[in-house]
Amino acid sequence: MNNKLYGTVFGLIVVVAVFWSGYASWQSRKPDTSGPRQAVFLADGQVYFGYASDLHNQVVVLKDIYYLRSQSSLIPADSKTPAPSEATVDLIKLGDEIYGPTDTMRINRDRINHIEDMKDDSQINQKISDYLNKK
Repeated sequence: MNNKLYGTVFGLIVVVAVFWSGYASWQSRKPDTSGPRQAVFLADGQVYFGYASDLHNQVVVLKDIYYLRSQSSLIPADSKTPAPSEATVDLIKLGDEIYGPTDTMRINRDRINHIEDMKDDSQINQKISDYLNKK
């Protein structure tokens, strides 16, 4: 009788451990949004917006990532004189590209110029809120 009780208790412990491990793994994939979103400026001029972690390690992890894409076009005012270049800037959510990246980026600290915390009412955060509300 005791062996059956021990087996049941052991089985329950194993089930709880498996569920706890799965939950912890799932939670670790979610970005920590408890602090401000950061702007990460890279040495090549690219800027990414997201939630950075491991800031004191050699590899910084960025999640929930957005970036800006600029598109320029020449629009002639008339047939004789071309107008100056007009640029439009779009906010892009990482993950929609043709190569299908995940929404996590690991950036070597040597490639980062600096990282800035963003205000909640910044224009980028407003655009991100608009994007999320459209989903």
